[in-house]
Amino acid sequence: MLAGRGVVSVDHPNGLRTTYEPVTPVVVAGQQVRAGDVIGKLDGDHPGCPAVYCLHWGLRLGATYLDPLALVGVARVRLLPLATNTP
Repeated sequence: MLAGRGVVSVDHPNGLRTTYEPVTPVVVAGQQVRAGDVIGKLDGDHPGCPAVYCLHWGLRLGATYLDPLALVGVARVRLLPLATNTP
């Protein structure tokens, strides 16, 4: 759990770590998974998302955050603003 939401993190052999939230995990800490394995069930209806179901997907290399879309050949960062000061 992180900030009241379920999170699954996957450590990859190349030093990358991917995270997925909000999910209810179906794996346990330390369990090995392979591509295509189900790691959790997507939870719906959480604040801050425009749709009922919305997956937050993260990617890090060590302490450096990267754009996870780079893993699928598309690297475009989309961030929500903290505050809007324009009329």
